[in-house]
Amino acid sequence: MAPLQDKKWWCSSNDKWAIPNFMTMKNEQLIIFLFLICFATAALGQLTATDLQKAVAGRECDKVASQLAGTNLLSEDMKFNGAVCFYRNGDVAHAMQLFQEVQQMEAKRQHIARFWVGKCYAALQEDSLAMASLLGIPEGVLNYRMLSQNEFDGLAKRNAAFIKLKESLAPGFNFWTVLLSAIAVLGLLIGFVLLFGKSRFSVGEKWLSLVVFSFAIILISYVLIWTQYALFFPYLQNIWQPLTFMVGPSLYFYLKTSFKEDYTIKEIALHYVVPSLSFLFTLPAILLNFGIDTGFSSDFSTIGSSSTLLCGHLLFYSILIYEMSHNEWQVDANIKIWTRVVAWGMIAYTAAFLSYFVLVRCSFFNPEWDYSISLVMALSILAIAYMGLVQKRIFSSEPIGHFLPVKKYQTSNLTTSASESIKRSMERLMKEEQVFKENELRLADLAAYLDISYHQLSQVINEHYGVNFFELINKYRVEYVKQLLADPSFNHYTIIQIAYEAGFNNKASFNRYFKKEIGITPSAYRIKENSESH
Repeated sequence: MAPLQDKKWWCSSNDKWAIPNFMTMKNEQLIIFLFLICFATAALGQLTATDLQKAVAGRECDKVASQLAGTNLLSEDMKFNGAVCFYRNGDVAHAMQLFQEVQQMEAKRQHIARFWVGKCYAALQEDSLAMASLLGIPEGVLNYRMLSQNEFDGLAKRNAAFIKLKESLAPGFNFWTVLLSAIAVLGLLIGFVLLFGKSRFSVGEKWLSLVVFSFAIILISYVLIWTQYALFFPYLQNIWQPLTFMVGPSLYFYLKTSFKEDYTIKEIALHYVVPSLSFLFTLPAILLNFGIDTGFSSDFSTIGSSSTLLCGHLLFYSILIYEMSHNEWQVDANIKIWTRVVAWGMIAYTAAFLSYFVLVRCSFFNPEWDYSISLVMALSILAIAYMGLVQKRIFSSEPIGHFLPVKKYQTSNLTTSASESIKRSMERLMKEEQVFKENELRLADLAAYLDISYHQLSQVINEHYGVNFFELINKYRVEYVKQLLADPSFNHYTIIQIAYEAGFNNKASFNRYFKKEIGITPSAYRIKENSESH
């Protein structure tokens, strides 16, 4: 390249500052360039908060030792994780200094940092300072497993105060936890009975088994937390929140199935959106207990375990289920009592759950309150489970008084003569008007035809026939079908056409009711009648 003079930039008086300005610009660019290189080089040697977190979680502190020494630890998380790595790499003094800084920040890690300070003192065999740190940790933060770490072996042999502290934190059961453990085991057994009962107990028992199983595991997780055994099963501490979201929808679909109400896969999916999201949000915290780091903060689980969301969700389903118990057309008086026991069981469960989050803020709240609240919740679920076990017998019109200390119609003012009169009027309406052929006929409709209340009609049906409304109507329909199947003039009609004519609107329910009443299928009955007539 030619020398600068050859360009003659200096010849013009107007350009007398051209060379100095050019050189100044070049110097500034050079300085900036060198600064960027230095900054980039320094940055390459710095660890990020994520790097430190992964090193601690993966126990790979030795691999980042050289970078750690040159990293500026500014945030609470970086100071804490950096201190852990210094400790694991053998630099106890440096680690303790950082833990003390975290402790002084009085943020979320201050108490666990105090424990690590005690751990550092124990490693340095400074017994009195170690105990001072440990005793300064609030109740509920320190646990038996923390004091069982190797660094405290010396204290456990020679320090009476440490031995006493450790013994006070040892896992163990008391009267309450034994009682609640027994209820949890009973819940698991009932859940298995419902799940594998092959419809011997209740319609929709698979849904009900979800309710019972969910709460049994929830109660087990509570007991483990109370007894301190959760230290050995830490993942169960994070599972009760998603399971709580399972209770409401599962009980809701149990009742819908019991009353043969239609629902779609889409509807099921919609009701289980919240439980599914709760489980996904909680999954990182659960996996972290297995040593699997997903890269998501365990604090992410707080979204799916929000007390406001939990309470609101249970309250929503309590109202929904309570409203279902007041659908007058779907149950007779016998079944209505059964349904309301289920609904009030859910209400009691929800009320107890809500009361915890209110009372826990009160100064008088203690473990006995917590145990009592959980006992109410447990008894509520057991009441619901018991109703599931006796459902088929109640739906088959066995008086609910056989299972519960209740007496139906005890406040009724219907006299015996009035009851007989209503019975005769109803039978006349059935035989002469054949109102049973209305496929949408409900208890309230028939009561309106007779100009009486549905409560009175329900009482008459139960007392005189020993069945519920739907069973009585279907008996009339089956008798009508029998007549038409035996009549040769109706041979050109299909069986399902005759069933629809009789008031049935569903082939499956028709076949089920017919076989239950007659003992054989409609096709077999027609063949039998035709062969006998010839």
